Amino acid sequence: AIDHETDQNLQRVIRTEFATSTVLTIAHRLDTVLDADRILVFDQGRLAQCDAPAALIGAGAGIFYELCHEGGYLDKMVVPPQH
Repeated sequence: AIDHETDQNLQRVIRTEFATSTVLTIAHRLDTVLDADRILVFDQGRLAQCDAPAALIGAGAGIFYELCHEGGYLDKMVVPPQH
């Protein structure tokens, strides 16, 4: 395990050095993937959700939404209004 600051530095390097590449990140810390282009949420080995983080949160329900709610991340996300 690494501390939060080291994780943030590592994520910054990955985003910079692999900006034009497809990167698959498996994460236990939500802040590691909140700025990802797309989130895939698996539940019991099956794909349960797949969308941009803001869209998953904007839905107002679901596994990813609940994880963000429980972790206190909802206030950190900018979610476009639903039409």
